[in-house]
Amino acid sequence: MFTVISVFGLFIAVVGLWGFILPKSFMDVMQQFVRSPKGLYFIFGFRLLLGSLLLIAAPLSFYSTLFYVVGVLTLFGALVTVLLGPDSIERYMKWWGQRPTICLRVLMLMAWLLGVVLVYVSSLSI
Repeated sequence: MFTVISVFGLFIAVVGLWGFILPKSFMDVMQQFVRSPKGLYFIFGFRLLLGSLLLIAAPLSFYSTLFYVVGVLTLFGALVTVLLGPDSIERYMKWWGQRPTICLRVLMLMAWLLGVVLVYVSSLSI
């Protein structure tokens, strides 16, 4: 289970690094991605699976509080994805595309950090 969480963390770290280094390219791809119904299903499924895994793994981890908090926030993100729907998410992505590059880079740096922390903490719990 912790290996799967590490893979999720690695994916988040790679996406965060991509968005940090190439924010324009990242936003172009993400705006196309959320326009497709499969893209939103992927985002919802990714968040739902990761949040569930974190909550299941939390009692077995040395950092259970971190796993609980990130798991609940991730499940909340999955719920928000479903409740907002494609139109609102597309407007949200367009809004992010209009922000200064530094704003997106800070957000992507936080995503990278979350991914690195998930990989590190999961490796300690194996």
